[in-house]
Amino acid sequence: MIKKICNLVKKFILAVLLIYAYNKMTLPLDLFIPMNIFTILLVTFCGIPSIIMLILFSLVCI
Repeated sequence: MIKKICNLVKKFILAVLLIYAYNKMTLPLDLFIPMNIFTILLVTFCGIPSIIMLILFSLVCI
């Protein structure tokens, strides 16, 4: 049980770092993914495909 919780915390921290890194890299282009609990949990549970989906969603909605 503790191993699953630790794994989930690691994924949560990685999700925050991935969204933050993307926002820093695309700052000059004025493209960003809002860092809120929904996007962080989406990236935590679904991983890289959800980041790609959020990027595409932000490009289409601009």
